[in-house]
Amino acid sequence: MLYLDGISLNKIKDELETNLKGKSANKIVQTSSLAISMNFGKQRLIFSCFPSLSLCYLSNTKEDNLLDENSTFSLNLKKHIVGSTLISIKQIGFDRILVFTFSKLNELGEIKTYNLYFEMMGKHSNLILTDKNNKVLDSIKRFSLEENSVRVLFPGVIYSDPTVEKKLNPADVTKEQFETEMIAGTLLKNIEGMGKLLANTFDSFENFKNILNDRIAPKIFFNEHKEIILATVLNIEPKTYSFVENYNSFEELINLYINSENLSNTFKILKDKLLACVKKERKKAEKIIVSIKKDLEDKKDFDRYRELGDILAASLYSLKKGMNEVELYDFYNDSLCTIPLDPLVTPQVNLEKIYKKYNKLKKGMEHNNKRLIEISDNLIYFTGVGNFIENSDSRENLKLIEEELTAQGYLKISIKQKRKNPKKVQTKPFTFGEIEVDGILVTYGRNNLENDALRTKYANRDDMWFHCRDIPGTHAIVNQDIALSEKQIYDIGVFCGQMSKLPKGTKLTIDYTQIKYLNKPKGARPGFVTYKIFKSITVQL
Repeated sequence: MLYLDGISLNKIKDELETNLKGKSANKIVQTSSLAISMNFGKQRLIFSCFPSLSLCYLSNTKEDNLLDENSTFSLNLKKHIVGSTLISIKQIGFDRILVFTFSKLNELGEIKTYNLYFEMMGKHSNLILTDKNNKVLDSIKRFSLEENSVRVLFPGVIYSDPTVEKKLNPADVTKEQFETEMIAGTLLKNIEGMGKLLANTFDSFENFKNILNDRIAPKIFFNEHKEIILATVLNIEPKTYSFVENYNSFEELINLYINSENLSNTFKILKDKLLACVKKERKKAEKIIVSIKKDLEDKKDFDRYRELGDILAASLYSLKKGMNEVELYDFYNDSLCTIPLDPLVTPQVNLEKIYKKYNKLKKGMEHNNKRLIEISDNLIYFTGVGNFIENSDSRENLKLIEEELTAQGYLKISIKQKRKNPKKVQTKPFTFGEIEVDGILVTYGRNNLENDALRTKYANRDDMWFHCRDIPGTHAIVNQDIALSEKQIYDIGVFCGQMSKLPKGTKLTIDYTQIKYLNKPKGARPGFVTYKIFKSITVQL
């Protein structure tokens, strides 16, 4: 996790001010509904108001603009901030609020001053632009009076700090006050800018003062699997860890952290967009399947109309026009049956109506059965795509999934994207997933396009291919030169099942065969193959 409290922010603020003070903002882009990218020459400052990452930081990665149109907030920022100089970055006490002050010379030769308040408060984070008198000009989030009647941030009102309890300023706390609070266990409650982890770290007033006055100390602690336990700029450490890496700056730390944890604005927004598309299509497919099954249930006795027609045809000579119904011998069930008739038409026309209804219901049943298979395949497909999205560990992989869904018409290309990329973008060379299973290198696809490319462009004809039967997911390849033991085949099958996000304990069948026995039907979706020569193994996750 990234540990960020008011005391940490005090040190981050100093680094940002050292890097940016006196520089001009030359470009502003609102990359999403909750994020702003502000360029100072070649340096890119990101303001992220996402609950999972409410933070401002210097980014070394260009974020994609995922908005189709400029928001009024981004237009106001461009109007007032572009071309202005950053003259200071201040923190309100030790709270998680930074104030970026900009100065600009307008067309009339007047110096205009603007404040950009960045409140880093999880789901309540906000970015608020004011003039020099702190009159609100706009904010990235707007709340109605019903949502927040205590604090109004409409344009034209005077900016006010979020309502918080009055706490002790850490810089002014005396030894007596600190020890009193520590004994009472109220450090977190009564000292400003202190988070839970930091409050539990202190064992003395001297330790508290050292951490408070230390220079910024960016570091990340990892466990034995090289997973991040804690990222911090303070001289604190978790109870257990395997190793730690120190960094020269917060900028270096945060960019590595964001890339490792996939927290970049583009990654999160793109992932949410793809998951929303898949969820929508799955919901649509499930609804259609319910409707088709109901229709099939209603029409399941369609063959009875053919029988009634045959019974009526056998006695047609004895019927006359004007009859409402007729009781005849049912030679299919060895009993009498009553057949309703239309008295306004002849017996022959009544017979034609019964056969016509039979043929209509029969065609309806055939269409419904075909449609049921098609929609069920859709549901399986989107389940697989959803698993790939959840397993994605890079923006590039999500881009391939987006390309796949767009090519099939499930995602629409925005007018802005069409304007920006009038020519077809050439896909970069594929980079597949790799994992070692029982000492064997297994190469696998992380999406359907990679599954196809793995089979056609990477693998040899005699390489071994693995896949979960009747379950969408990854295709895995093992080199032809490796003789696999039963245990290795079993463990590779377990890996395939795990990639399909199946619950622990699930039993499933894994099919495996050589690449040369796979066939992709013409017009089939990405990742779909058929095969007749194969072996199977049952595994349990």
